Amino acid sequence: MNLVSLLFVHSCIIAGLDCRKSLPTMSTMVGAATVVTTGSFEVDKDVVCEVTAEEKMATTTTTSSNTGDEQPYLGGEKSLFDPDVEKKGVAEITAALTDDEKERMPDRAMPVRHLRAEKGRIPNAIEKIKAALNWRKEFDTDELVKAFQEDGQEKYRKLMERENTTGKIYVRGYDKDGRALVYMRPARENTNQEEDNMKHLVWNLEKAIACTARKSKELGAKEPLEKVNLVIDYEGFSLSNAPPMSTTRYTLDILQKHYPERMYRAYVLNPPFVFKVFWGIVKPFVDPVTKEKLALCSGKKGMENLHNNVDLVEKLEPVAGGPAPLNFESGAYLSLPHNVSWDE
Repeated sequence: MNLVSLLFVHSCIIAGLDCRKSLPTMSTMVGAATVVTTGSFEVDKDVVCEVTAEEKMATTTTTSSNTGDEQPYLGGEKSLFDPDVEKKGVAEITAALTDDEKERMPDRAMPVRHLRAEKGRIPNAIEKIKAALNWRKEFDTDELVKAFQEDGQEKYRKLMERENTTGKIYVRGYDKDGRALVYMRPARENTNQEEDNMKHLVWNLEKAIACTARKSKELGAKEPLEKVNLVIDYEGFSLSNAPPMSTTRYTLDILQKHYPERMYRAYVLNPPFVFKVFWGIVKPFVDPVTKEKLALCSGKKGMENLHNNVDLVEKLEPVAGGPAPLNFESGAYLSLPHNVSWDE
């Protein structure tokens, strides 16, 4: 495992959470960098069709058996297509789910996220949402999330306590709209158990999503927001901290397939020189929307983008140009309510 592979892991995280089918479709090793060739994000006019007046009426009167809403739910994030098109798509996706699948949806906006990720292709979105719901069941996501509740399973508590000891991933702070910040520190990698690594990642991602939903509503959002921000810090990184390449593939598989449309922005702190080279090669092939979401932050000037978007700069850690002390305590963090971030 080399540094380029690790950088690709985090590129996968960024791309997987954005997931607009502008994701890596071909990876080619060129010298010291992995070139990721992507497709551009454009609305397929043959797929995202015009909505007739009759269809609009049918869509707005559709009731989801999962939520009891009078019309399909589009969530709190910005629409990618015309709202009537999205409502029609969400209604069709929801109608294709069984009652059990609807019950197992983690939130009401799951159908619209898959619709957007699949560029409006409804059959693809149906296939992907069913696969994601099946994965959540097999991965035991709901039980994992409840690890530190009274009825939580001891095996998941022990797993999280072991994986989170060094604070390699945790949720701390928010942007101005209430989207959570997820700190990721490769230098703090402390285990090489791939399945446990993934469960730790998923637990923190689910926590960040829950924090975003709560905080955004507190800040006045009409509907809860659904995306998160990544703060990836390479300070102190060495090759001894790097995960195996199989973890790269596993990470991409989970995020691309099961957490689409979940990333708002990614801030890379203390990026190694090779990361800048890597990004310079990949950048021309990356969808403009995704490109806008990635910020390489070095020095005072590089921190401006991050500072301009966070809710409270005083809650940022020194590595992110803030004054907040680096006082992370794993035990206290894990015992917090699932929708509360560290040091609120």
